Amino acid sequence: MRKILNIAKWIAALGSSPQTFLGAKWVSRSLARTSDSKKRIRALRLLSLSPHYFFDRESHERKNFSNDEYLDAAFQSGVVSRQLIYDHILKDHLHTGDIVLDYGSGPGFLAKIIAGHVTQVYACDISEGALACAQVLNSAANLKYVLADDEGINGIPDGGINVIVSFAMAQHLSDEVLGHVLDICMRKLKAGGKLLLHIQLLDGIWRSEEEWKSDNSVKGKLKFRYGLHCFGRTEESYRNKVANHGFENITIIKVADLIPDNFDDIWSQHLLQARKPE
Repeated sequence: MRKILNIAKWIAALGSSPQTFLGAKWVSRSLARTSDSKKRIRALRLLSLSPHYFFDRESHERKNFSNDEYLDAAFQSGVVSRQLIYDHILKDHLHTGDIVLDYGSGPGFLAKIIAGHVTQVYACDISEGALACAQVLNSAANLKYVLADDEGINGIPDGGINVIVSFAMAQHLSDEVLGHVLDICMRKLKAGGKLLLHIQLLDGIWRSEEEWKSDNSVKGKLKFRYGLHCFGRTEESYRNKVANHGFENITIIKVADLIPDNFDDIWSQHLLQARKPE
């Protein structure tokens, strides 16, 4: 019953585009109408409507929590996991004077941490609701959230970004959309700028985009339209795709080789590093 209720909530909060969880207009409007004293807990409750965030409600240590206690604990876990990503993966790639773009920032956990160490951060996402929550939960003076549409992307200076980071995004994009994102990254980066892209390889567990789309069962179609789908790709396909969009010095390494302990589902996945030519 809980699973059916969760699915109903996800559908109610969906935007019109695929994978736009919390993209429904009522999400950001609801938060805007909330008093300042209640905005934080309302933002956490709204984030829990998405399958992207706060989905381990039944974990042993949290199952006796009240809902609001659980949401606060899940929020703190998000902060801790993103701090580990910064400390073990991003720290050596970022410098005080850098201008950084967090592509697919969601509610901004990583963007806010990065903002404490660089000059400026732009954080973009396709979900208006996720960005509204980010403004409440993870704001900073040098952090600007923008919607990943034409207007928002055009507000980020072309050739003005030193480093683009992206976690938990590429695997949710079709080949066509990923290609579009890579074109934007190439346009926004300075010459010699870095792309740090968290990816999921085909590992016998995740399905390819072709496998997702060829599932014509009712369940398959519903999961593709309303659920959180993840596309696995081969290492070769990622290398070729990134190279075909103009990047060079492409390397792919295991996240587990960078962070010694299993801290998050990305631990078993990979990091692609590439540069825009000088």
